[in-house]
Amino acid sequence: MTAHPRLAAALAAALFTGASFQQLATARPGDYDDAAATLVLHDRARYTDGCATHRVPPWARVFLRAAVCFARLAPGQDPHLLAGPHDRTHLLRVAEAARLRPPQPPAGQRTGRIQWDWREREEAQRYDTMLTRHQTPPSP
Repeated sequence: MTAHPRLAAALAAALFTGASFQQLATARPGDYDDAAATLVLHDRARYTDGCATHRVPPWARVFLRAAVCFARLAPGQDPHLLAGPHDRTHLLRVAEAARLRPPQPPAGQRTGRIQWDWREREEAQRYDTMLTRHQTPPSP
C-alpha cells in the first residue's frame, strides 16, 4: 500500500470518519489525542459538516501515532497531520491501489468511472446554495 505514515493515516481516517479530503487536510498533530483515542477535524467556515471529534478505532490508532511521530521529525516544516495541499494525488493513488473509494453519486448520475471528488463537490454546492439564500436582498 504505502510506507508514508501521513498517507496511511489519512486513508485510515477517511475510512473511519467518512471525511472528505478537504476535511482531512485540516488536521494538525495536536488534533489527535492518543490517550482519549480521538481525532478532531476542523471546518472553521462550516463549509461542510462543521468541526467534529471522531473516536479512533483501535486498528487505526497505530497509523495516527505514526503520522504524529512523522510530523514531529520536522517541526515547523509542514503543519498537516493527515494531508497537505500536495497530497491529494498521492492519497487517491494509494486508495485506488487498496481498491477503496469514497461514496459515489446515485446510479442515475454515475459516469462509469470513480468520481473521487463527488462528495466534496456535493458539499460545496450545498454550501453555495445556502450562502446564496442568505445573501439575497429582501424584497421591497
